[in-house]
Amino acid sequence: MATAPVWSERRLLAIALRAMMAVAVLAALVLSWRYAAGPADPEGPPSVRVVKLLPGTFLWADAPADARYLPDGLRAQEAARLKLMLLRGEDGAVRGFYLPQQDGFVGVPTAASPLTPGIPCADFAPDFRAGDIACRQAAPGFDFALRHRWSLQGRALSAGSPDLHAVAGHEVDGSWWLQAVR
Repeated sequence: MATAPVWSERRLLAIALRAMMAVAVLAALVLSWRYAAGPADPEGPPSVRVVKLLPGTFLWADAPADARYLPDGLRAQEAARLKLMLLRGEDGAVRGFYLPQQDGFVGVPTAASPLTPGIPCADFAPDFRAGDIACRQAAPGFDFALRHRWSLQGRALSAGSPDLHAVAGHEVDGSWWLQAVR
């Protein structure tokens, strides 16, 4: 007749400790693997947080690197040549425009395509009191950049200026979501 093994309290504690250590090592491996993989790619369209964008203010954002959200004819590699200007009008609506960017400055648009390099401008911004968007401070030697003006809706107010390239999007829960154009 065989006798059942005796499970002492000490032996049970040792088994429980080994099991907890195995679970801790497994959890550490899973977490380090997920950390090493980097952040998860967000599902859905790119967005910009605009919850703090008050009426009569604007902000600059980088253009999305996904070609589906860029103007026709532009590739994802060309997104770095664009800047996205988001402005919230006095009516509370958020509007977005793609503008050419070079040497870290937004340029005054000179063609219908936002990828065409613009006229250098040190301060391109909307003026909500005057109700326009324009170059407020021209780069040295480019004083003629001050002649170009647009309405807050992006329509050209100056002869020879193209309309600003509007960006399709909508605001949901404090974020402005871009809409695919392709």
